Amino acid sequence: MHRKGTLRVLGAVAVVALVAAGCSNNNNGSSGGSSPGAKTNVKIAFFGALTGSAAGLVTAGWKAVQLAFEQANAGKYGNLPVTITPVAEDTQGNPTSIPPLATKVANDPSFVGVIGPNFSGESQAGGPTFDKAGIPFVTGSATNPTLNANHWTHWFRAQANDNTQAPDMANYIAKVLKPNCAFVLSDDTTYGKGLAQIGLSTLKSAGVKTTSDLGAVPNGGTGETKDFSPYITKAKQSGCTAMFYGGYSPEAGPLRAQMNQQGLTNMTMVLGDGGRDSTFLTAAGAAGAGTVASCPCGDLTTSSDPAAKAFLSEYKAKWGTDDVTPYGPDYWDIAQMYINAFKAGKTTRADITSYFASIDYQGISKHIQFQSNGELNAADAKIYMWKDVNQQWSFLGISTDVIPS
Repeated sequence: MHRKGTLRVLGAVAVVALVAAGCSNNNNGSSGGSSPGAKTNVKIAFFGALTGSAAGLVTAGWKAVQLAFEQANAGKYGNLPVTITPVAEDTQGNPTSIPPLATKVANDPSFVGVIGPNFSGESQAGGPTFDKAGIPFVTGSATNPTLNANHWTHWFRAQANDNTQAPDMANYIAKVLKPNCAFVLSDDTTYGKGLAQIGLSTLKSAGVKTTSDLGAVPNGGTGETKDFSPYITKAKQSGCTAMFYGGYSPEAGPLRAQMNQQGLTNMTMVLGDGGRDSTFLTAAGAAGAGTVASCPCGDLTTSSDPAAKAFLSEYKAKWGTDDVTPYGPDYWDIAQMYINAFKAGKTTRADITSYFASIDYQGISKHIQFQSNGELNAADAKIYMWKDVNQQWSFLGISTDVIPS
């Protein structure tokens, strides 16, 4: 299939349709034969680490999706032709868990869409199955740039990728921290290695002396205690005052804590979105002070947008917390994209893919339009930055405002 003019679908939460009485669905999620006024029951699958040590990066997005579809079913967005059932597919952040889950969803014609997968390795593992089944899959947080090289017809990334994020992290180090040199370290995941490789290249181009150890840190995925001494020893030997870390918070937090315990207090850590959550803050403790994190996910606390304010209020009323970070608003917007597709009468996998391919949607997190390869338009891709202050993420601003030109 050619990308332009053919169907494509999102990769972030699996959306699928259950057939109402008297209806039947084919393998592309289409339906027919319903009586006038009858609603089709459809399912949307949400793929992400809902349990395990990486859940802090995912649960806000899942809560936002549930809230959006609950409101849709209650009629807040008009009389939709469908009733939506969100279905959680817990990956625990492990790509090897994806294939059977993806196959189950792809083979069930009541699923008309997927939200996620949340992480890059999961997206790589599940993408072939989703795309072959013609089911749209939209991710709001899998940032590895090489995902678009798969040329999936039904995949969308409603987020900036690491070709935007990693250079901003590196330029923050080069232009704000201005270290004597930078130590570039990553875990062994698709996301972590890819982020660090781009960061290393950018640092070198900026004239920063570097030492690197890519793919070195095992990503355990279960939060077990780890000894990071081998990497801390290499960091000490580098003599650098800045660290670019590519990886996730279950490793980044304990790493930062052990760096301080072993006397490496003068090295500032700069993380990507995989480390920007409460898990890092808890694991790093006081040692995390001064750590900087980037994320393509925005900050709504200073937003004047009435829709953003309403989301924050409704989210808190539903879940008893106003902590929508890091990706709650982004996945809310993806859920709203599905709702808008249904409002437009698009209820099959193929029609939803086609709808997303030409969407022009102003969300609470960003404006969303897609390029022919499924990537977010470059003009809509922004990176935001935070600093760990008193074990809380303090918003610094959009990277273009934080980093000198």
